Formats: sequence, C-alpha cells, structure tokens
Amino acid sequence: MNKVSTGIKGFDELVYGGIVRGNSVLVEGVPGAGKTTFGIEFVYRGITEFDEPGVIVTCEELPESIYRDALNFGWDLRELEEANKLRILCTSPEVLADTDVNLVEEVVREVGAKRILVDSVSHFHVLNDPISLRRTVYGFCNGLRRLGLTSFLVKERESEGQREYAFEEYVVDAVIRLENKERPGLHRQRVLEICKTRGQQHIPGQQTFSITDEGIKVFALIGALTSYGETEQEIELLHTGVPGLDDLLKGGLPRGITVAVAGSSGTGKTVLGLQYLAKGAIDYGEKGIYLSLEETPSQLLANARLFTWNLNNLREQGLVKIIYRPISSMEIDETIIWLSETAESIGARRLVIDSFYGFMSRTDNTAVLHEKFYHLVSYLNRLNYTTLLLGPSWEILDSGKLEAIQSTVQGSILLKSTPMQNRRVRQLELYKMRGVNHVMGNHLLEINNSGVQVFPRLGG
Repeated sequence: MNKVSTGIKGFDELVYGGIVRGNSVLVEGVPGAGKTTFGIEFVYRGITEFDEPGVIVTCEELPESIYRDALNFGWDLRELEEANKLRILCTSPEVLADTDVNLVEEVVREVGAKRILVDSVSHFHVLNDPISLRRTVYGFCNGLRRLGLTSFLVKERESEGQREYAFEEYVVDAVIRLENKERPGLHRQRVLEICKTRGQQHIPGQQTFSITDEGIKVFALIGALTSYGETEQEIELLHTGVPGLDDLLKGGLPRGITVAVAGSSGTGKTVLGLQYLAKGAIDYGEKGIYLSLEETPSQLLANARLFTWNLNNLREQGLVKIIYRPISSMEIDETIIWLSETAESIGARRLVIDSFYGFMSRTDNTAVLHEKFYHLVSYLNRLNYTTLLLGPSWEILDSGKLEAIQSTVQGSILLKSTPMQNRRVRQLELYKMRGVNHVMGNHLLEINNSGVQVFPRLGG
C-alpha cells in the first residue's frame, strides 16, 4: 500500500505510517481547533521533507494572511512559491464547482503538485439544492483523485454538542475531527479523532494535540505503547536509598515498576522522593528526574539543603534533573510523552512525579482518568523506568479516582502522621507491592539530617 507521510509529529503513528496516496481527507472542527494549521502543515511538510509540491486553495483568506500566519511556525511559503514548489490559489466556490473551468488542474500541473489543501468545502454550501451540493462535492473529490492528489479538505462545524454526520463524511476516504474542548481548569484542550480511514487501519480514540511554535504535535499514547511493545526483563531489585525501607522490601523495589506514595501534608513524601533520587545518584550512579507540578525548583533545593546530600552538585554533574511544570499549563498526554523522551535523552532510570493529584485535576471523568493512568504507568514501565508517584492521602480521594490509581500501579506506600502521647508520630505502611514478599504493618518513620529512615517492626 502506497502511503503518504503527513510529516505532522505524532499523527502518522495513528495511521500506521501515513495516509493512502490519492485519498481525500476531511478535516472538520469548530473555530480555533486548528483545522487550517493542520492542512497547511500537511502541504508544507510534503514540500520540505518529501519533495512533494503542493497547492493551497482558499475561498476565504487572502494569500497575505496565509503567508503571515505560516511564518509564526517558521514556514516561509513565499520562498516555496518562488522555488515553484507551491501555489496559493484564492478563488470562489462557484469557480471551483464550475466543470468548464480547469483552474485547479492548471495550477496543479504548473508545479507538479502531489498534495492539496482546500479551505474550505463548507463554502460549497452556497449551492442551496442538497442534491446539487452532494453531486458537486463528489465530483470535485473525484477530480482531485484523477489528478493524483492526496487532498485535505477543511470543513467548518457549527456545534460541539451531539454528534452529527454531514454528507461529506460519506463522500471522502478519511475523516479527521478536531475539537477544542472545555475541561476542568482555565484552559481548553485540543483533541483529535480519526473517525474513518477507507482502505487502511487506524488507531481509534481521541488523542490530545497542541499547536507549538513549530507546528502541530499529536500525543498518541496508544501508538507510543504499540511501538515499544512488550519486553521480557529479569527481575532486578533497585535499592531505594532509604534506610530500613529496603529491609521491608526484602532487598528493594523491582526495577521498572511504578509505586504510588500517598500521604497527607507533612508526612515526608517530598523528602522521600528527593532522597530516592539523591541516594540513587550518589551510591549507584543512576540518573534521575524530579518532575514537580506544584513546588518550584528553588523550593525543592531549599528542602534538600536541610539534609546531607548535596542536590546542587548532583544537578551540576547531570545526575539529577529537577523540572517544574505548573498544573495550570500541564497536559496529561503531552507530559507523559515529554517526560519519557526527556528521561531517555539523559539516560535517567529513576523518576519522581510530584504529585499525581495534578493529573487527577485535569479531568472529572473517572473512566478517562483510569485510562490516562494506565497509559502513564504502562509507558514508563515498558521503558524500564522505576517511578515514584507522590500524592495526597487516600482518604481525600473519591472511590472512583482511588481505584483508578490503585488498579494501575504495581506498588503503594502509605505515609501517615498519628497523634501519640501529645506528639505526632510518622509511620510508613507497604500497602501493596507486586512481585515482592514485603513486610506488612505500620512501621516507625523518622526524618533526620540524613533524610528519611524507617524502623521495621519485627513481625510487621
């Protein structure tokens, strides 16, 4: 099967390499969803990366506007026109619909075009007769196929409510739906879904994407998981660097698992996470990343200075990396893929994410949350990262969200602060740890100038 790679980051994985050459693709969405940018990038990447000249047909925007908007992404469309690789054609739907006028064909032959963007087919609706409208769009798509063009046809949607099926979806070979959804918080979320691909397989489901300063980037978690596949690994224990904790674990954590560390404020979660990375770097030379969604790097470094391990030196040596991504600008899928890519680029083996509550705050849908956590844990595990997910006490979570976390992670460590004889006593409980014959029960935990120390109770 001859496929055309779109060149759009993350998208081709969803269609197993690209769109079937010569197919017509409907790109539909509401205002602000990114339809035009998606189409222009398809043509631009074709020219610059695959030596496939292209044509952009617009029924609304003037070429000057398209030049200006494309430069925001570093795409110099004027230069491509001067090199005879691109043509931007500004015309009317009446001219496009007129079978006696071969305007598109002439322009396509001038540059030897292989790709075309038509923005938008919604303008064909000036033809009020439904039968004539359908016949015109069908004939137009067939004309593009006869010219050997792989086409992206933009269509405007007027509502975000109940799913409606326009006749254009039946005429074209593939349908890509873009949305700009409301969600918890102050920001909207862009979502892409491939609804149809005639003659080829695609990965179903909604995928988030963002418009960056270099163009569109799709965060295809399912595609990423599929590309890595399953790998068999021998069980190897990783020393946590926390005195007493490895004794409870009968040697340490199984490498390549994800462990939730839950507890209320002041129970020692952040210290334990920093110590896990610091001791891993100092004692075993293992690189680590601390991803903070709440505290800034300066706050974390101030906490670390209270203990014997010098986190500043470890950062300068490239052994520990502290990254701050505020919850307000964090996207779940983007963060998962970005974090794994960053860890792979520096060779990190240990990860700490503080806190998993940031992921939970991005959606109110328990089913969606469960799926996102599954992808997070599966993706990091397959890359053989050993991850601590820090978060709030189980008691403040509703049962649905709690189950979404507990059912996906391989281990759970609960940190507690219990009143005892006019003072509070910190305790640690290994609530769950798959693959390890761990010691049960509550165990005394203290924080001293060396960090966290656990005192196992005989018999648990």
